[in-house]
Amino acid sequence: MINQIKKHLDLILNDMERSPAFYIWVSILLSMVAVAGYALLLSLIYSLEIFEFSIHVIWVTMVSNYVFLVVSSTGLCIVTSLGHVFGMQRYELVAKRGVFLALITIIFGMISIGAHLGHPERAMVFNALTPNFYSAMWWMGTLYTFYIVFISVEYWLLARDELKKRAEQAEGVERTIFGYLALKKLDDSRLGAVLKDHKLLQAVGAAALVSGLSAHNTLGALFGHIEARPLWYGSYYPVYFLLSASFCGFAWLLAVSIGTYKLKREEIPEDYMSLIFEMAQVLALLLSVGLLFTVYKMGFGLFTPIKVKPIMLFLKGPFSIAFWLFEIAIGTVLPIPILLYAVGRRNITGVLVASSMVLVGVYVMRYDFVVAAQIYPVIKNGLPSYLPTFMEVLFIGGVLGALFLTYTLGAIFLPLKEERHGHTA
Repeated sequence: MINQIKKHLDLILNDMERSPAFYIWVSILLSMVAVAGYALLLSLIYSLEIFEFSIHVIWVTMVSNYVFLVVSSTGLCIVTSLGHVFGMQRYELVAKRGVFLALITIIFGMISIGAHLGHPERAMVFNALTPNFYSAMWWMGTLYTFYIVFISVEYWLLARDELKKRAEQAEGVERTIFGYLALKKLDDSRLGAVLKDHKLLQAVGAAALVSGLSAHNTLGALFGHIEARPLWYGSYYPVYFLLSASFCGFAWLLAVSIGTYKLKREEIPEDYMSLIFEMAQVLALLLSVGLLFTVYKMGFGLFTPIKVKPIMLFLKGPFSIAFWLFEIAIGTVLPIPILLYAVGRRNITGVLVASSMVLVGVYVMRYDFVVAAQIYPVIKNGLPSYLPTFMEVLFIGGVLGALFLTYTLGAIFLPLKEERHGHTA
């Protein structure tokens, strides 16, 4: 039995995936997940006090991690919908990888906020039994539930043809598994004909996009309606959340796909290479617009009395290093010339570096956004400094480790390669 399993794995894993570097990578991710599990177990035994949630700063890194991941998922959905929803066929190349990334980022985002809640099962039960149609949080949870369902079906429809091919080429248990995953027995039925129709994929993709954008806009409105927190309050964030989701989605796709090809030491197809440089140009444009939004937010805040103090937390307060170094320099300003230079020189490494910088900057931006807004006017004398607790860092590291582990396994066992989806009229 063990020899049969080893034989199947040898057929699946290529030379790169059998190398020591691959096993070291997987071991690191598994260690991060194990440590996060330990931190979560302690929180269940000793309560959430081990994360040291303050009565003043209630929403901390778990919430900012949730915001980062769900915003990333929406952005990935926006990018992938350009292909099979809006008919820009060159973007169909990134559909499977992008939709799979959108699915796992939303799932691990929900895990992050679920751990912060302590008893997420209560939220799910009462969300269904006692709906509050006047609550932005209720709508957000409900819409994200629909979004997860639609995005899961969308990936399955995209991957179904490849799953059927793998079932035909495989033997034994592997053939059975892929056959069930593809629902191959439906091919000769009326439902099988419907599943092959590209219009179904287009409809499901549109439903995923609408539910994702609606949930995402509700998330921005959830913050924007909190009048007691001047930094959040207003119509700015619902709009900016959509913009930041877009450049976050492009950055994720560029960084992860290029990184995957480089680690596997595979040649990037020429048509996908052209699309990468096109996406890099779009990312540079979106970052430029995002920079204008940031200038507007800071400038408008300085001339609004109630927003001056929270804005100064970024400009020359305890969050100034995070704002100027990470959010502005690393996350916005520096990537723009790097992307334009990389496109001009056809330098794929430059695109990888710039898109990774954007993700780092956006992550810090989400942290600043969530934590800084809770300081004024609640903490009268301000906040000299604030850092996440050690246990919280361990847990967040484990969530991100589990996300990358899931992607790594998906890249091995699931269809993620760049190719166009077949069209059936």
